[in-house]
Amino acid sequence: MQNAELKIEPPLTLDSLIGTGQNLPSLPEIYIRVSEQLEDESCSVQQIGATVQNDPAIATRVLKMVNSAYYGLPKQVSSVAKSVSLLGRERLRHILIGSVLRGVFTGNDNPAFSMQEFWQHSIKTAIIARELSTTARDIEEPESMFTAGLLHDIGKLLLIKKVPERVLAAEELMFRKRMDILSAELNQIGLTHTAVGETLMNHWGLPPLLIDCARNHHEAVHDGPNRNASHLIYLANQLSQYVPPLDHQETRDILDYIDNWDMGNASLDEIASACQKADDMVFEVMESLGMISIEIGAD
Repeated sequence: MQNAELKIEPPLTLDSLIGTGQNLPSLPEIYIRVSEQLEDESCSVQQIGATVQNDPAIATRVLKMVNSAYYGLPKQVSSVAKSVSLLGRERLRHILIGSVLRGVFTGNDNPAFSMQEFWQHSIKTAIIARELSTTARDIEEPESMFTAGLLHDIGKLLLIKKVPERVLAAEELMFRKRMDILSAELNQIGLTHTAVGETLMNHWGLPPLLIDCARNHHEAVHDGPNRNASHLIYLANQLSQYVPPLDHQETRDILDYIDNWDMGNASLDEIASACQKADDMVFEVMESLGMISIEIGAD
C-alpha cells in the first residue's frame, strides 16, 4: 500500500477533475421540470403532482417522505398534489432533491467507502440542522437547512467516483496523523471536498445558500451573506458524529470539542433534543429517500 505520508503527484486541480463540466453528474430531468413548475405560481398542484407521478420511483419516495414520522402529518397522504397543498411548494422542492439524489451517484460501489455511512451522516446532519434552525437567527426556511445538511458533503461522492485511491489515502492520513480532513485532502488530492462540492452545486444551479453551506461547513468562523446558515451546518456536521447526549453535562462535554458552537444561540436542551431526533429518525428518513441498501442488518 502506498505510504500516505508521501504526497501524490501531480495534485489535482478543479480544471483537471471537472474540465468543461461535461463529465459531471446531472440532476434528473424530473427534478428540473418539477422545480420549474414549483416556481411558476400559475402551475397548479394537480399539474405538479401529474409530473411527479410520471416517475413512479420518485413519486413513491416523495410520498414515503411526506408520510414519515419526520413530518408527523395527522393522516396519510396518497397523492403528490395533496402533499403540495399540505406542505407547500418549498417543502416539496427540498423533499424532491432528497428523493432524486441517491440515483445521481449510482455506481460508486467502492468496498473501502461506505455509501451507507455517508448517507447516514448526511441525513443526521440534515435533521439536526433543520431542528436547530427553528430557533436560529436569520433562517427563514428551516426546510432549506435540511437540504443544506443533506448536500454538505456531496463533493466527497464526486471525488470517490473520480479518484477513489486518493480519497482513501486522505482518510488514512487524517486518522493516522490526527490531521483535519481538509488538510489531508489537500495533501493527498490537491483539492478539498468542499471546493468540489461548491463547483458541483454551481453546475446544478442550486441556490447560493446551499452552496455557501457546502463550502464553509468546516469553518468555525467566517463571514458572508449566509454565515448564520453556514454556521448551523458546521455545528450540525460536528454534532452528527456523536451519540446523542442524555443530559446537560453530556451536552457540555460534547460542545467542549466544538469551537464557537454558541454562535447559533441554540440552548443545551435544543441541541440535545435535535441530536436525539436525528438519531431516532435517521433510518426512517434514509429508507423514505431510497438511501438504505439491502445490506442493512446483514452480517
